[in-house]
Amino acid sequence: MIWLSRLWVLFLLTFVFASSGLVYSRNDDGIDPRPALGFHLGQSYGTAAAHFSNGTILSIAKIESWPAYRDFLQHKLLRQTGIRFDPWRPQTWWKSFVVPPKAYVQFGGAAVLAKMLRALRIASEEVLGAPLPETVGIGVPYVLAWREEESSDIYWSAVRRARESAELPNVIFENMEPSYIAEANAILAANGQQLCQNRYCFGPMLSHQRSYTHETIYLITLTDQSLYTSFQAATCFFHSPINACLGTINFELGLLREASTSDKQIFWHKFEDYLVARWVEHARNGDDYHHSYTLVLAGEGAPNPNLQRVVDSAIERLKSGIPGTGPPANFTLLISEEPTFAGARGVAFWRRSMMDRKYCVD
Repeated sequence: MIWLSRLWVLFLLTFVFASSGLVYSRNDDGIDPRPALGFHLGQSYGTAAAHFSNGTILSIAKIESWPAYRDFLQHKLLRQTGIRFDPWRPQTWWKSFVVPPKAYVQFGGAAVLAKMLRALRIASEEVLGAPLPETVGIGVPYVLAWREEESSDIYWSAVRRARESAELPNVIFENMEPSYIAEANAILAANGQQLCQNRYCFGPMLSHQRSYTHETIYLITLTDQSLYTSFQAATCFFHSPINACLGTINFELGLLREASTSDKQIFWHKFEDYLVARWVEHARNGDDYHHSYTLVLAGEGAPNPNLQRVVDSAIERLKSGIPGTGPPANFTLLISEEPTFAGARGVAFWRRSMMDRKYCVD
């Protein structure tokens, strides 16, 4: 029913823009009437969402991934050492100044990301009925190997080059803003968590808000294809994750594997043991804070009652204490709203908060 979706979106755009006069400039209230778009590149699929100036949020599109895409993300996530050399990206930095980025877009897996971004762009334009404005933000599972690429000013950034290859309109970022935000941060923002006023709200002054708390986010994203887990300190959603580690994709624990397994009980017991083992690995790292955790469930598999059952069981096991991990930790469970599109909706909110000055006072 794409034509019905387009009709609804056109009506919504007409309502939003009716009193604006100029579509591409802020009105007297400091509100940009253009839709803020969020593209999320998840471990199994990509999603797109729009956040309109009147507060309406619309989930636009979901694009399934393919083997090369999934393998590329897993490869990047496994590079958790932060080593400068990376065979997936060009190593001769000076080529950035003499060779246009599109000329070497095949390096760094940017072509893989670009294929997904291009599909999301086309699907979004089909629903919106018009070319996308210069308001598209991107979210991905946090890749430690890309930590030197987070600034949008770095030419070898895989995300930047993928944007250009996918013919997404260029976005002008505020000073110190990243070129993408981490999946966990985007999901938290979509659920009203870890919201802070953006940096530009304070001009040259530092924010009075605490940038992080003594809380660890344990992200559990379940899809048909795989299970993605990661840890990071709780921080303002637009900040680079602090102490991000152990991000990995497990292709043996996707829901399609569960569907093809004759003994479901064994599958979910293995699933629970894996969640506990991941936490134990994190808790035994003395460099990370591990006394209070928020477990965040997201992805298309989040509503699955078996997932919620084994997560509850895993939490009870962890509360009892495990040798070698110190005193029992505290646990809070957050089941994401709109779990399939939470990443894209959080990215769209990020872009919206940078477009409208009202978020400096809300």
